[in-house]
Amino acid sequence: MLKKERQDHILEILKSRKYCTVDYLSKQLYVAPITIRRDLSEMESEGLLTRCFGGATVPEYENREIPFEIRNRTNFLVKEELGKRAAKYIRTGDVVFLDASSTVSHIADYLSAEQDLTVITNSMLVAEKLRDKHIRCYLTGGMPVDYSYALVGPIAEQTVAGLHANICFFSAQGVDQNGTVSDQSELESSLRRWMIRNSEKQYFLFDSSKYPKRFAFRICAVEEISGVITDRSDLAFPVKP
Repeated sequence: MLKKERQDHILEILKSRKYCTVDYLSKQLYVAPITIRRDLSEMESEGLLTRCFGGATVPEYENREIPFEIRNRTNFLVKEELGKRAAKYIRTGDVVFLDASSTVSHIADYLSAEQDLTVITNSMLVAEKLRDKHIRCYLTGGMPVDYSYALVGPIAEQTVAGLHANICFFSAQGVDQNGTVSDQSELESSLRRWMIRNSEKQYFLFDSSKYPKRFAFRICAVEEISGVITDRSDLAFPVKP
């Protein structure tokens, strides 16, 4: 079993049990306790878990900003598929806003230099992916967020406020039964609102774990944007024509 795969299993076990001992994880994953201890130390440094006597636990993030690595590892394959589907909405020559969410970051994997795109993003991870693919990309600038690849704040907002995009893709921590999209991060929510305001089309990406949830900072209502891209085929939110 590869290290990343093993650590993903550790995270899933901790999420279901809240706390596990090193010995328990060692038996579940059929590896030596010293290997588990190394994994736990590395994962703690990434903000994925908290070490405690004899084992580890995962913090509760229901009303807090969630570290990127936890977000990205949660429902990874679903987010990858959503990113692939979203990339099909982009036309040759488009100017594109991509936010710094873990879901939207997967869109970058399905873009190519031949599309002649201009991408504006507050995600350092997206910018790195696009640089390696020789795709024109502008970073918003701004203040980096702890345990994330996001840039936020007044400088990022001023950059987006002075630009126009053909299409915008964003995600958030939750959407409720009424179609209200919200997040726990005030600064990322504010920047997303600017992206939505300054784009012709806007698409909200979310996996089923985010429904129905509502957080402190409202981003928009689904009916105010062009559409949603999700793995929930039973959801039929109203969207603008």
